[in-house]
Amino acid sequence: MATALINAENTTAVRSAVRIEHVSKSFPDQAGSQLVLDDISLDVAPGEFVTILGASGCGKSTLLNL
Repeated sequence: MATALINAENTTAVRSAVRIEHVSKSFPDQAGSQLVLDDISLDVAPGEFVTILGASGCGKSTLLNL
């Protein structure tokens, strides 16, 4: 499902199949909370192929599960 956004001049439409804006996630721990994602933003255009790479435990699955 694509979304269309119009810029301030109402002249250009930007299409996104997936949009993530300013996502943060923390998990509770004994010291309070553990911040695992901080201010993540991502735009994926229709038909675009995207890979999320990173070390084990860096938050890839957490981001996708959100």
